[in-house]
Amino acid sequence: MKKVYLSIAAILFVAFNCLAQSNHEEFWNKLLSNDRVEAEKLIKKNKSSDLEWLLSNEILRNENGKIITSKKFLDEFLAKDEFEYYLFAFWNKSFLFQDYLDEGFNNQVFQTIDDISDHGISHVDLQDAVLYLKAIKGRHKNDWDAYYSFNDKINSVKEWQYCGSFENLNKSGLDKFYEAENNPSNESMFDARSNGYLGWYNGTNSKEAYQFFTNHNEYGSGVNYAQTFVNSSEDQRIFIRMGSGSAFKIFLNDVEIFKNDKDVSTDLNAYGVTVNLPKGNNRLLVKTAESNSTSYFLLSLFDENKKPLENVTISSNPVSYNTSSLEALNPEEQENDFEAFFKEKIEANPNNFLYHYALYATYIRNSKYEEARNVLMPHYKDYPKSSFLRNALMQTYNLENDYTSANELNENIERDDPDYYLPILNKLSEYGELSRLTMDEFDEYIVKLKKAFDSELIKTGADFISYARKEDINGIKNTLENLNTLAEKYGNDSFRLKYAPFYDQIFQDQDKTISILEDIVENGFSMGAENQLIQYYEDKNQKKKSLALVVKDYEHLTNDNTYLKRIVNNYMRHQMYKKALPYAEEMLANYPYSFTTMELKADILKQLGKTDEALKYYEKALTHNSGDSQLRNKINDISKKENLINDLVVEEAYDYIESNRNKITTNNYGFNILMDDSNIEIFEEGGFKYRYVYIYEVTSNNGIETFKEYNLGLGGSYKFLKSELVKPNGNVVPADRRGSNLVFNDINIGDVVYIDYEGIVSTTGRFYKDISDKIQMASFHPAVMTSVEILVPHSVKLHHKYMNGNLEPEVIKKKDHNLYKWEINNPETLMFAEDYMPNSVDHVEYLHFSTISDWNDISIWYSDLVRSRIEINTKVEEEFNKLFPDGYKQLSEDERAKIIYNYITSNFNYSYVSFKQSGFIPQKPAKTINTSLGDCKDFSTLFVTLAKMAELKSNLVLVLTSDYGRNNLVLPSTDFNHCIVKVMIDGKPQFLELTSKYLPYKALPTSLRGATALEIPLASENLNKTYDLIHLDDVNRVKSHVENLIVLNVNDDNLNLDITTEVKGHNVSYYNEVFSEPNAEVIKNNMNDDYKAKLIDDFTLNEISDIEKKDDNTAVSFKTDLTLNKKMSSIGSIKIMQLPIISHPYENSIIQLEERNYIIDYIQYETVDTYKTEYIIEIKEGESFVEIPESKSFKFKNHEYSITYEVSKPNKLKVTIDCTTPYDNINPEDYAEYKTYVKGILDAEAEYVGFK
Repeated sequence: MKKVYLSIAAILFVAFNCLAQSNHEEFWNKLLSNDRVEAEKLIKKNKSSDLEWLLSNEILRNENGKIITSKKFLDEFLAKDEFEYYLFAFWNKSFLFQDYLDEGFNNQVFQTIDDISDHGISHVDLQDAVLYLKAIKGRHKNDWDAYYSFNDKINSVKEWQYCGSFENLNKSGLDKFYEAENNPSNESMFDARSNGYLGWYNGTNSKEAYQFFTNHNEYGSGVNYAQTFVNSSEDQRIFIRMGSGSAFKIFLNDVEIFKNDKDVSTDLNAYGVTVNLPKGNNRLLVKTAESNSTSYFLLSLFDENKKPLENVTISSNPVSYNTSSLEALNPEEQENDFEAFFKEKIEANPNNFLYHYALYATYIRNSKYEEARNVLMPHYKDYPKSSFLRNALMQTYNLENDYTSANELNENIERDDPDYYLPILNKLSEYGELSRLTMDEFDEYIVKLKKAFDSELIKTGADFISYARKEDINGIKNTLENLNTLAEKYGNDSFRLKYAPFYDQIFQDQDKTISILEDIVENGFSMGAENQLIQYYEDKNQKKKSLALVVKDYEHLTNDNTYLKRIVNNYMRHQMYKKALPYAEEMLANYPYSFTTMELKADILKQLGKTDEALKYYEKALTHNSGDSQLRNKINDISKKENLINDLVVEEAYDYIESNRNKITTNNYGFNILMDDSNIEIFEEGGFKYRYVYIYEVTSNNGIETFKEYNLGLGGSYKFLKSELVKPNGNVVPADRRGSNLVFNDINIGDVVYIDYEGIVSTTGRFYKDISDKIQMASFHPAVMTSVEILVPHSVKLHHKYMNGNLEPEVIKKKDHNLYKWEINNPETLMFAEDYMPNSVDHVEYLHFSTISDWNDISIWYSDLVRSRIEINTKVEEEFNKLFPDGYKQLSEDERAKIIYNYITSNFNYSYVSFKQSGFIPQKPAKTINTSLGDCKDFSTLFVTLAKMAELKSNLVLVLTSDYGRNNLVLPSTDFNHCIVKVMIDGKPQFLELTSKYLPYKALPTSLRGATALEIPLASENLNKTYDLIHLDDVNRVKSHVENLIVLNVNDDNLNLDITTEVKGHNVSYYNEVFSEPNAEVIKNNMNDDYKAKLIDDFTLNEISDIEKKDDNTAVSFKTDLTLNKKMSSIGSIKIMQLPIISHPYENSIIQLEERNYIIDYIQYETVDTYKTEYIIEIKEGESFVEIPESKSFKFKNHEYSITYEVSKPNKLKVTIDCTTPYDNINPEDYAEYKTYVKGILDAEAEYVGFK
């Protein structure tokens, strides 16, 4: 009988459990369907003390704007067996600790901390997390002893040495090796790239669990190292727990044992790894790479059972340490306990959404946004309009910095669920939209806002906004008092701090504002309140109060340079330099490589009259911050440094002008050059100074037109020393100047334009120390003298190359520099310009110079910029799966590449922004997909990302297009203007242009033929290869071909042409674009213009038809019905006609000159590889052809042309023209032969056909 009762009980329990689960599923169904009213009814109907129902109720309350914490809930929650896992997941929900990171702490949060702490925690991660909250509470209450005591109880490594910040170019630093990685010596200095040289130094916050690199913030995003040494009494397996505010790596004995490449902020237990710790001394190294916020970490050591290690000692002092291998250390990543718990719950109960949501929240705690999103996306597909899910997904996109997707979700919530609390709250930040509402609409919104939340602070804040809109001063004042009272009641100093300044700003009641700030400062710790209060004291000239408050927390914040700098600045404000100096020195002790502190200390020393010592610190600061021109000016002022560049320049060049005026008797283009003098001084620490002197003699009206308004197009820091006209009688007329735009009034023939200006260029980034440029040395204008002089420090190597001429520099050794000097007196004047001549860089003498060692440095630099952007997230994966729904392995490499190419060129809009203007860094693929907009590097990055997923080897290629000249880039430089991709297909390279919607796959525009290019390695295994500059000559492409079949019907009054045209290759893009127009009349008009450019005679375009894409979309064909409005000419009884030529491989414009001085850059003229035109000429029955020209063929080098005539019937004549037009340049010495070749073709095409 007992077994029967037990069986009945078990059945009842299962039935009850199923019912509970069913009700729970129904609840979530309602909530996810935005039916919060029905969801609330279900909660009330099925109210239970069960943990899941407790949490569901609180989550629903939050969704309904109920954010006041319930003490009853907390007591019941803490009584549950598994509450700790949910505590971790929902840590920052309003029913637990609230969002204290954004909203600050208050009395309720502190009470929750105490209640949970008093209840007791078993899991060590939660123990440490709660201890840290108790520490923060102590600091907030000015109880620093409690702060340090609770920090001390947290199991973390607190003894560290630091080294940083190293360059983290666009998040590339994590995988960039710096010598500090395997060199622990405090005697060594390490190259931090653009940040100078750095070394190890002792950390000063050994009393705190979290290690912050706050003092390094002045360098911006960077790579930072921390090292400590762990002595183990035995070989043992240990567990390392890690939380961080950035991407990071962990090394043990110089072996990488863990890597997290996501630059996000996490809690203290985000990551775990077990590893073998050898007996003896071991070097433990943490490498962080952050790009957008303060970097921090907390590292803890446990045994395998996650108990604190008792048999190790830790010291930050470097010692000799074990040598280990990856195999011996055997690191194994461990799953987070809380993540594992909810995964098990889901596996056991897959239909319980609460477990899915808790796992999502657990991931969010540690900013694992991809994992969190993946948990919710299946549910989002079932509930695509769920505000709850959209809100949750917004958090994942915001963590990913994908604000486009987040904003899209937010807008959809507002549209689909306007009564949801989030759009109501968000409207508060849209001040412009609120101000545009009518008063009735505004009042309606305020009522809605107050109803949406149960918080008195929010309701009173809504009243404040309402009174502010109505400009009701009394209402504003009363609500301001209420807000301050409520914030004080709740212990919400963040709110008090936000509203306190309004007393001063609105009511000019500065004393009230000060009183509130003083109360906050007296009863707690708030740097924000202190800073405001100090400023108020200063404004009221209450120096004693200000100075006392500045140092109030000094004892506890001696390791915080931001705090110490506040002290220094305040003492300096009051000219108390001796008082300020010790604090500046303490800042340098905290961080010896702080360039801002070096400069600050130098400023103090200068005021104390210690100029030599001040100069030393200014110069040290400059080695870490070479781009600071003001710092450089301080150095020049204090050192009275000789201006070396001035020794190279002809000062007050009036005597020079007088002696060289009228020296040149020729007159090309309106002015002659009396002096073109370029002078550059390269600074050892980076950057350079320049001074340019230009002296021009006006010789004709063309010169007047050139100089009457003359813009030099300068940017950055520059200064004009001379900008004037020197008249023939010696009188000087200064130019009117706005920026670098000069206006020379009363300019006449015979005047001399005298321009002399200087400037300093400071650069940042990888090439902060480098210069790369070119200077034209010859001109179309007659010149007296052209010179370039470059002062180069002995430590710097200047690479130089003189193109299109032979001129070696004179190198003069000076004290600290080498002077490189190129000078040409009376240089040969260039011949007059000609059509189709090459870019000047390919025939004019140019001096190229660069301090960058080789092109591989440029390649690796851009690789570092781009690699972190090749990010594969769920959005990218979704698109990839759409492209390859059945997978990709069964497809050929060519098929894969083509699918990706067609996807990009068909679905995205090209943003016509210059490469440099839009910056070098591409956007992430997901953003390109979301916005359907991008430029060349965005599309190329998307292609490379998708290609990588499809197992295609692909790289970006930086390009300078061919119209800039073949010799524009000669020495290493970053002056590229375009980006394409190279993909390997069946072992052969294929270059692809991705910015045209209409360009066929594998076709290349003429701008890429012979273009200058540099391949960018993106796979880490390719970074050790060497990459050099190339030209895109003879690369694989779909060749361009134009073929016409013309059936010509001859009538007495006109000629009717039925034309069938097929175009292949890159020229297809023009016709694809024309034919993409939905309006047939627009197509006809565009094609009418196209034929106007081809036909000499008047015509009528009757119809365009049969438009068809062919040959796998590499070609397009169409038919044209066209009438030439031309009567037949006659000679006696014979009617004569010329062929209507509609394809023109050769035109008279190319042979206009009798002789040429310059090459014909053929790619400027020709865009087609081969032509074929076939004419079928039919005349009336009974008529026959009596005069038929002779078939002819012509050849010039690789150019070939033939025209053949064939009579198939007496009244039917077939004429075939075949032409091959290579892109080879025509040299001047070959021009006569080429001209004869072209003239023969033009004459052949002009011959008459006669019939009667």
